[in-house]
Amino acid sequence: MRGEPPARPRDIIAAANANGVAVMGIRAVQAGALTDSIDRPLPDGHPDLMDYARAEPLRAIAAEAGTSAACLAHRYALSIDGVSTVVLGVKNQHELRECIDAETAGPLDAEMMDRIDKAVGRVN
Repeated sequence: MRGEPPARPRDIIAAANANGVAVMGIRAVQAGALTDSIDRPLPDGHPDLMDYARAEPLRAIAAEAGTSAACLAHRYALSIDGVSTVVLGVKNQHELRECIDAETAGPLDAEMMDRIDKAVGRVN
């Protein structure tokens, strides 16, 4: 939103952890924006479509790595230092398999985390 300070998720996670509060990651695939394709009709200009367009660099990295964008997004969420768990919002067995594959593959290395951060313009 205009006029509001930028989100600082890493600072918030660190503050929570410093105070003994566990952190749950949510929206790992950002309402479908961080997947290979949008799975529902959306009107032109819908915020999820705009997020999907901005996430093209993530899909390119996922394709290069030989995985789906959703699997990579879940691995990213699971790899954030200080995040204790990630809430899954799966609708079918395929999406569940992507989540299981992400957890099985393990955390992303620092280089891949940095590459994704730069590709999607992560702030903080």
